[in-house]
Amino acid sequence: MLYTGLLYFELYYSLYHGLDKDLVVKTQEVSNAISSYMDGLESNWRAFTFASSRVIRQEGTYPGQEKVAEIESLWLKRYKKLGLEHDYISIVSMNGETIVTSSNMDAELTSYFLKGVGSPQEKAVSYRNIDFGNYKLRVVSIPYYYKNKQAFLEIGASRKPIFNILYGRIFFASVAIPFILVFAGFIGSAITKRILKPVLDVTNIARNITHKDLSGRVVTEQVDEELKYLVDAFNEMISRLDKSFHYVAQFSSDVAHELKTPLTIIRGESELSLMKECDNKEYKRVIEITLDETERMFKVIEDLLLLSRLDYQPQAFRFEVIDFSEFIREIFEQAKKLAAKKNILVQLYSPPKSMYLNADKLHLRRLFLNLLNNAIKFTPSEGSITIRLDHETKEHRVSISDTGIGIKPEHLDKIFNRFFHVEQSAQTEEIGTGLGLSIAYAIAKIHRGDITVFSQYGKGSIFIVTLLI
Repeated sequence: MLYTGLLYFELYYSLYHGLDKDLVVKTQEVSNAISSYMDGLESNWRAFTFASSRVIRQEGTYPGQEKVAEIESLWLKRYKKLGLEHDYISIVSMNGETIVTSSNMDAELTSYFLKGVGSPQEKAVSYRNIDFGNYKLRVVSIPYYYKNKQAFLEIGASRKPIFNILYGRIFFASVAIPFILVFAGFIGSAITKRILKPVLDVTNIARNITHKDLSGRVVTEQVDEELKYLVDAFNEMISRLDKSFHYVAQFSSDVAHELKTPLTIIRGESELSLMKECDNKEYKRVIEITLDETERMFKVIEDLLLLSRLDYQPQAFRFEVIDFSEFIREIFEQAKKLAAKKNILVQLYSPPKSMYLNADKLHLRRLFLNLLNNAIKFTPSEGSITIRLDHETKEHRVSISDTGIGIKPEHLDKIFNRFFHVEQSAQTEEIGTGLGLSIAYAIAKIHRGDITVFSQYGKGSIFIVTLLI
């Protein structure tokens, strides 16, 4: 309603402003016409009243008026074009006497015109409204000067066309707009129901989702393009939740299994030592077993915490530009020390030029040491490990190949799974947590990289780490 009111007053102002401009133009045209008549006649009061009568009423005579015949012919055409026959025109002297009026003005209307005549000092255009009887007029008054004498030229026009437009607007606002609003509300309600149907589907599915059932999805076949992104995002969120719940369930099962074994060993050894008197050597053995299994549990817990940070706190990484070539050489020196216990030969092939990478140096070191520890663990004594660094346009590639026992084909797609263990061979007395390769893979992903593996069982494996520059 406020907006409609503002539109109404704007229209009101515009209509009156336009009418006032038209009236000013007409007064100027009438004033110029009177002056044109007088230019062809004598300069006296009688000539002024004649010119005024001829211009306004087309009446009156004057000696030698044939001199202005051409001017009169032009003015008659202009008079009709301006529509002055429908207006009310009056010229009033400074004494308040009517000099001439248009033929459509009666005595009563003339008296109303006289009431609003300006003072002698008034030199500007003035506007006023006249309302009596059936007359609803807008009147403009301008000073007219003749031989140091001042008169007022007034022209009034009916305001009924303005009233008709304004009343039409009021009728439209009071009758048509409510009807339009009701109709628009009905149409809008139908359209809204159709548009919001996918939202309601999302709501219903969201209400029915529990940790026991995450299979619900919203069908996108009949969804508008604007809501398709919302529905797709919702379905993707449910898929991620389903995957996360599955991971949590599997994770809990794996953790329980991994921690259950060392706890069972600790409990069993402790109970056996308490069942009978034992010598110091036996107690020492039990304590050593307990410490070993406790250390193994601590290792599992530390790796799980690290994986948790990698999955859910990637902002913990501190990236910086490092000399990747120098970094790999440092890894190579550490690998030689780790492999010395088994007399394994470690070799490095790296281009002489420097290569740079934006990386978290601490975690990247963990990635390569995990891969190298894994290679050393499954490579028999007197074997060899080769580290090769290559550079391409948009990536660095590091391959770590060994002459170890290799990986069976059925295990290749599982080795990055958490807690996955291959069978222990004679050369691998050390038992790991089963998390090393999972940690390495997660670190690679955070560095916009990937790890691929190729292996021949009984001949060795090669792990390729690709890192985008």
